Amino acid sequence: MKHMKFKYIALLLPAFVLGGCDFMDCDESTDYQKQDIFESFDRSKKMVTNIYSYLPQDFCNTSDAMLDAATDDAIHVYKSSAIQYFVNGTWSANRLVDDVWGNYYTAIRSANLYLKEAEGQEFEDWEHSKNYEDMMKTYRNFPYEVRFLRAFFYFELIKRYHNVPLVTTVLTQEEVNEVIPESCEKVAQFIMQECAEIAPILPVNYKSGFADKETGRITRGAALALKARVALYMASPLFSADDADKWKKAAKAAYEIIGSASELGYSLDKFANLFGAANNTSTEVILVRSTGENGDFEKANFPMGVEGGKTSTCPTQNLVDAFEMKSSGNEFDWNNPAMKANPYADRDPRLAMTVVYNNMEWPAAKKVEIWEGGANGLPLANATTTGYYLRKYVNKDISFASGSTVTKKHHNWILFRYAEVLLNYAEAMANAYGPDVPGDKTCPMTAREAVNLVRNRSGVKMPEFPAGMSKADFIKRLKNERRVELAFEGHRFWDIRRWKDLSKTANIYRVKIEKAGDNFNYVKLPYETRTITDNLYFYPISNTEKYKNPNLGQNPGW
Repeated sequence: MKHMKFKYIALLLPAFVLGGCDFMDCDESTDYQKQDIFESFDRSKKMVTNIYSYLPQDFCNTSDAMLDAATDDAIHVYKSSAIQYFVNGTWSANRLVDDVWGNYYTAIRSANLYLKEAEGQEFEDWEHSKNYEDMMKTYRNFPYEVRFLRAFFYFELIKRYHNVPLVTTVLTQEEVNEVIPESCEKVAQFIMQECAEIAPILPVNYKSGFADKETGRITRGAALALKARVALYMASPLFSADDADKWKKAAKAAYEIIGSASELGYSLDKFANLFGAANNTSTEVILVRSTGENGDFEKANFPMGVEGGKTSTCPTQNLVDAFEMKSSGNEFDWNNPAMKANPYADRDPRLAMTVVYNNMEWPAAKKVEIWEGGANGLPLANATTTGYYLRKYVNKDISFASGSTVTKKHHNWILFRYAEVLLNYAEAMANAYGPDVPGDKTCPMTAREAVNLVRNRSGVKMPEFPAGMSKADFIKRLKNERRVELAFEGHRFWDIRRWKDLSKTANIYRVKIEKAGDNFNYVKLPYETRTITDNLYFYPISNTEKYKNPNLGQNPGW
């Protein structure tokens, strides 16, 4: 494990300035002696901040692409990006993408070290200071935050690599190179147990009684949300045979949040409020990863032809077709002449908040021209090849035009939000009981009631799922609901794997747009067909890591 090697006497604490999240701010980079770290509140806090900094985000963070570009929801326009390895058959144990093994084990070792060395500190030199009690309350909470982070990093590992070493102590380099993987099930149980133990101790928020009124820290809701997500994954087909008890366990875990939503401070927000600079203040958001104030994501995803834009993530026709008709809740149908003639009319409002399509005003008042020969369409070099640009998370208030005074904004990547919890619950309940049957007192809401809450949110107001649907029909529509609600939030790549639905995602489609006078002609066309094999359900373990530790083995097919 190349990246798991640490100094034993001195610890390097890099500077991470992650604006918009006070707790994630760190103002210096230096070597500290271990005794200096754990005998200073400020330096202990910086070490915890460093562990937080390993939380993921996907603002084009996977080889300069979004992970969604390796799904049927999007493509990456630049063929030079390593994200293409996922879809062109060149991914291997020697040619890696999203290789986070060493990164997360580095974070886990930092967490283990903190939990070992920080215990018992009282900072007596500060006991007569005015804020001593608040400082100590903050310090005594750090271990529970760190335990969450360690659990989260283990989840990121098992969903990629399946069986992985479970290390909860500080190992020597020799011990590191001899660790043996534990089963995915055992690691998942460890994660869920950690969450169950720390959730009652963690605060609902940090508004009072702590050294600072900080945002972005781990709360009770975050621990419950991680537990619920892991329980759902472990009940899913990739990880388990169909088991009603596992689905019930997943439903119960999700309802721990739903049933306490008022106490925890969560409620569904307007969909439009979830992806801007202030989304970390939304009542729906449970945990975000702040990346500070910048305009890089906008540069990468403003349409070609918009000043400063260079294109990157291009949604597919597959995703656009997934958005239902607003008035009826029916599927979009290319064989319907009226729909084909005006394919973006009367659609689920989330489409226009997720995807930039032809003739939409974006990012300013000027309409985008994605038709062939238009200002933002082919044959312009690096223009979208699918007929669409990305809107979700892209901040239209940023401009790179000459004289612009707004070239950067805060960005916060959502790790957990309340709508996902409701959809997790709906999926678990549908599999355990069916669409319209409530469970026991720990799961009194039906699957259909939960998904309809999401569809009825302010600014969306989609028709409800009707009563009486078969289990198979309900789950099919629920998967689609999850796709459109959570598009470009880092879920699709993993959902199609845990459902074992990869084979359904091979054929990718685009739209060809032609302009004749004031009218447009839209034609759905094949874009590419991807080769799907069973080994793609889990990542290969790097051969570099295997050579260092042969005990790691390799996932099937690699």
